[in-house]
Amino acid sequence: MIKMVIIMREFFIFELKDEFKNLYIDKPSILYNIFEQIYTLKKEDLNYGYSLFRQLTKKIDKDKTDRYLFVKYHQSIPYSKKKEMHYYNNTAHDEISTLIVKRAYMLVRTNYYDCFFLDVLNSVNNTYFAVDFKNQDYFFLESRKLLV
Repeated sequence: MIKMVIIMREFFIFELKDEFKNLYIDKPSILYNIFEQIYTLKKEDLNYGYSLFRQLTKKIDKDKTDRYLFVKYHQSIPYSKKKEMHYYNNTAHDEISTLIVKRAYMLVRTNYYDCFFLDVLNSVNNTYFAVDFKNQDYFFLESRKLLV
């Protein structure tokens, strides 16, 4: 029997302001470097990082996004929601994914690269930028479909 190793990916999803999406659409590595610098800032530099983060990103409409996802997918068998957490458990693809929507970012944890939530979020908004800091992976959600 072959045992499958589950590699969990953790994607932070940011909603970029239109001008920054247009500026970095062909240079996502520069955008990733900015987010990585913010992510790894020392405590004494957090005010600077927060200011830079606010310049790059829009606030996510948490209530609207949570409601949209629940209403659209609550009758789908692999999807469920409990409190703040959206779950997607598709045994046909061996996918287990979760999504938490915050006002500053969304967090997707998944064992499946072509994750359900990444596709769904891309259909909601085309200014989302995903970053997996642990694996140094990054992409615009709309560009990802071209790669997969």
